[in-house]
Amino acid sequence: MTVAAGRLEIETPDHVVLRYDLAGAGNRGFAALLDFLIATVIVATAILVIVLAIPVIGGAIVEATGAALLLTLSLVWAYFILLEWLWNGQTIGKRAFGLRVITEDGSPAPFTAVLVRNLVRVADFMPVFYGVGVMVIILSPKSQRLGDLAAGTYVVRAPRPRIDWFSLRTVTPLGGGQSAETRRMPGEAQRLVREFVARESALAPAERKKLAGLIATRLRSYTLEDSATLDDIDLIHAVARSLRATGDQR
Repeated sequence: MTVAAGRLEIETPDHVVLRYDLAGAGNRGFAALLDFLIATVIVATAILVIVLAIPVIGGAIVEATGAALLLTLSLVWAYFILLEWLWNGQTIGKRAFGLRVITEDGSPAPFTAVLVRNLVRVADFMPVFYGVGVMVIILSPKSQRLGDLAAGTYVVRAPRPRIDWFSLRTVTPLGGGQSAETRRMPGEAQRLVREFVARESALAPAERKKLAGLIATRLRSYTLEDSATLDDIDLIHAVARSLRATGDQR
């Protein structure tokens, strides 16, 4: 993994280089602001429900206030932790500004990493709205806040994947075989398909087979059952035809 001129380059185990532009403090700040506005609405709604549900009289005021504070912290943390974990490293704010949290191998952050980076968010937030976090992002060579440093994560720009249709069309003749119907496929998986069909003709048979096996393992979770009978190389070609056909319809 290398970082140069604000770009993160990750070499996967199958020797495919994935390139990401690191997100700066500006876009991350706007995304965080949108997330906190949404979280505030959720918290305000929950507190209103508590106030209406619990008759606040006499000594019950203390219990109601404590419950509201605990609920506020729990909802804010749950908003960030659950969305980043279940939504491939994105919250609503990050998705709106084209950002995503990834790990050192380019995959979405697992639950443990997401939990750590969000627990440390309290320190990043000090003294007011990410004062420490913004300073650390600016000073860090990899644009990481304290939570990212603790969890080993990075926030990168994640725009809608742009496929190199030239590679899919001309470098490797895919023929007129079966296309693989796929679910929504992340950009990393699409890049692996593109890179494979672009360079498979230059690979030795053994290396080609091994590389195809690694890529196909990742692809099968995004393909439907009718592709289960395809071998690894045929599956990659079928996915490539599907991506190419999708591009023709745009």
